[in-house]
Amino acid sequence: MVSAWYMDDDEKADQRLPHKTDPLESVDLGHLASLGVHYWHIPVSKLDADLSCPQLADIRRERGYSYHDVINVSKDKLPNYEVKIKSFFEEHLHTDEEIRYILDGSGYFDVRDQSNGDRWIRIALDAGDMIVLPAGIYHRFTLDEKNYIKAMRLFQGEPVWTPHNRDKKETDALPARADYLKSHAARTGAKRKEASGVNGTPFVLNYSAQSLANYPHMRAVNGMLYVSGISSRRADNTHWGAEKDEETGEWRLDVAKQTRGVIENLRKILATAEADLSHVVDLTCFLVNMDDYQEFNNVYNEYFDALSGPTRTTVAVKQLPHPNLLIEIKAVAVQPSHDTDEHAAKRQRTN
Repeated sequence: MVSAWYMDDDEKADQRLPHKTDPLESVDLGHLASLGVHYWHIPVSKLDADLSCPQLADIRRERGYSYHDVINVSKDKLPNYEVKIKSFFEEHLHTDEEIRYILDGSGYFDVRDQSNGDRWIRIALDAGDMIVLPAGIYHRFTLDEKNYIKAMRLFQGEPVWTPHNRDKKETDALPARADYLKSHAARTGAKRKEASGVNGTPFVLNYSAQSLANYPHMRAVNGMLYVSGISSRRADNTHWGAEKDEETGEWRLDVAKQTRGVIENLRKILATAEADLSHVVDLTCFLVNMDDYQEFNNVYNEYFDALSGPTRTTVAVKQLPHPNLLIEIKAVAVQPSHDTDEHAAKRQRTN
């Protein structure tokens, strides 16, 4: 799984080294999301012969990634290796998203943190990690000490990979840069509001779908995280798994896609407290139609297993707050700082 940290200032050391600060300054997925960076983990073992699986296909469809290719970066596989590696590590931006799904090997993407003195954040990627860097963000890429990575590149339409280096004056004037700074400012309002009170600390995400009444996305109290009911609604108020037929005006609803959207929204909310899906201890799931139970389970089982997954209750309800919603999930998780069981200790050691 992905990990990230602020880099040290040692520019003389090999770029392929981890460059971690001492003490380590870790960066959670919630903070990466506030920078516009999207992340998924899709085990490579789930891919078919065409390098696809339901989760990847849904992401491609939702985000309009119509084209892909596969690149191998190593001394014996990449033409003009030294030149290409040097160009990858030049600080630059693109006017379109940069999407990489790691199939084998490993490497680092470095991104600038506009909200913290323009410091570099290093993101370590391994097989199964998928990352999307937004248009307009300054970044760079390097291999790690293994000197090998195999990755799928995805594009919206015809493939375009044009770097605009930061050392050129015109780069800061590009519309993509201005749009990024504007969207970053909107995302980086308070994602967490400290509260002194008996009911703990509320978490409010400005870069996620907003609550429709006065309640937070999540509340932390006594070492536990209580997550409000989550749907597949996006920040722009559209929904995963709800597509309108432009000819008939009818909505096509897909419980599998909505389930995936709900779980990905849950993952994003938990990340603001440096938690992930492994910290979830209990889920309450609401289905509008129990005929959807098996499709719901099929997607659910991609994310959780019986031994390490949460306890779960699934109930049928008459309706949910929006007519396009087929499922909602409410979650309880343990805060990582209070996660002291053997599994958490093992996870800490491996990180």
